[in-house]
Amino acid sequence: MTPTKRKPILGLVEEVKFYLPNGKFIRRNAKVDTGARTTAIDVSIAKKIGFLEVYKEFHKKLPKLNYDKGNFKALKKQVKQEIAPMLKKQIPGLYDVRVIPATNGITVRPYVEIQYKLKNKKITTIASIVDRKMLLYPVLIGKRDMGGFLIDPTKNVYKTA
Repeated sequence: MTPTKRKPILGLVEEVKFYLPNGKFIRRNAKVDTGARTTAIDVSIAKKIGFLEVYKEFHKKLPKLNYDKGNFKALKKQVKQEIAPMLKKQIPGLYDVRVIPATNGITVRPYVEIQYKLKNKKITTIASIVDRKMLLYPVLIGKRDMGGFLIDPTKNVYKTA
């Protein structure tokens, strides 16, 4: 009989490591959010790991769009069929462009492929770059990156940013 391998337990806040182009790494606290589909990183982290130019070019080249909640489906279709393919050709390192229904309205975000470590597990994922400076945590871990972990919402409750 082989021993059972226990899944690591994540609390609501966990430390993640991002590796920099020079081989060093930075540590940041991340909010574990089972309500978010994908991971999001702050612009400051994107800058350190080499994606600031992607973020800048994205916002420079993104066409003016109508962000009305009534046209969400039409906007999503337009971005997927027209805007994302155009921008991916023009911006090296841009993985995707997605329309996100957020708490404060609809946003169109750039996505990049990143790697980070969570509980000594290396995770390769697609993350959005968004301005999170007004939020408590510079990283939000979405449920797509939580495979292989268990979540305990009472763990790390009082860990500060």
